[in-house]
Amino acid sequence: MILLISYNNMSSIKNNIHYITIATKPHPILELIKDRVEKQGENITILGLEENRNIGWNDRANFGVKLREVYNYIWNVDLDPDDIILFSDAYDVIYCGNHQEIIKRYLILDSPIVFGAETLCNPDPNREAEYKNRHLQFPFLNSGLYIGRVWALRECMIGYSFNDADDDQRYWTNYLFKRPDLIKLDYHNSLFLNTAGIDIKEIHWDRSIAKYKDKTPLFVHVNGPDKSELKYFL
Repeated sequence: MILLISYNNMSSIKNNIHYITIATKPHPILELIKDRVEKQGENITILGLEENRNIGWNDRANFGVKLREVYNYIWNVDLDPDDIILFSDAYDVIYCGNHQEIIKRYLILDSPIVFGAETLCNPDPNREAEYKNRHLQFPFLNSGLYIGRVWALRECMIGYSFNDADDDQRYWTNYLFKRPDLIKLDYHNSLFLNTAGIDIKEIHWDRSIAKYKDKTPLFVHVNGPDKSELKYFL
């Protein structure tokens, strides 16, 4: 089942963007995302509603549904290969941008796919040494926020076979190392900020714009199993 909220003020943007998220249950954070989307005349597609069960940190860390839903969506014949997919988690993400600015910053990063970066190496800490930029504050891939061209995502998901127990972050980490020509990380929070490992109070939040150091990320992700810090944004 797909819930689609669609508006048509994107005519001035040459790059067609599709914002998707996955929600198997209602959630107040998702309602905040939907409210901002509606007020800005944007669109969001909510996948996975037919599951009607807990997944991820609310269950057994079974993140396979996230991969399956994205896989099914990107192979939609109505998508142009050059269309842009914007993905965010649904229950622990604060949306504080707009589509026009997202596309602008994505194009500056100059990579077919861009993932958010985080301070911790998960779900396989033993792979830390494989990352090239460990000297940075945010050197590791996080799969809760990403953006990319349809054709590039399809290349990374050709032949994917669903398993409920799959870990989407492990999957995308594998592809970061396998296809560095397709994937880069947003090391400096131009688009995405993942908060695990930083002091949440270092983020200035005025209920519209988030600022961390000298950056204004367009999404803030309270990643990891402890979601208590979401109250900072509510």
